[in-house]
Amino acid sequence: MKNNKKWFWLAFVVILICMQIGGALGIYIIGREEGVFDYSLLLSMFQGTLGGLILVLLIMFFRKKRKPKLPEFDERSMLLMKRYFLGALYVVFIGSAAIVVTLALLGVETVEVGMLAVYLSILFIAVGMGALVTARL
Repeated sequence: MKNNKKWFWLAFVVILICMQIGGALGIYIIGREEGVFDYSLLLSMFQGTLGGLILVLLIMFFRKKRKPKLPEFDERSMLLMKRYFLGALYVVFIGSAAIVVTLALLGVETVEVGMLAVYLSILFIAVGMGALVTARL
């Protein structure tokens, strides 16, 4: 149990450091493109990251306080999630294949990248919402 806490905090710190590095890199890239390095964005980035960290810790604290001994995920939930993702995989494969075949039969030879982005966004949102609902069952 103590080893898990150590790994949890280590992963938390690594994720936090990676977020800070990514934010700083994004600010650097913006400065390089525009020619103006606005370092006041660093303060906003640190505040946002710290706010997110505090929010996650508060949610974890209140969740643990509300249900101290109840595991978040059990075998039944794992089985439900496995079945859901297997079903979602088949729906995505068959649905995508049906879309491609329909477009090919309609004579469409090229697809705009923006339309693919919209399709994937809708797909990710639908699968994610389904996973959230399945996790709550």
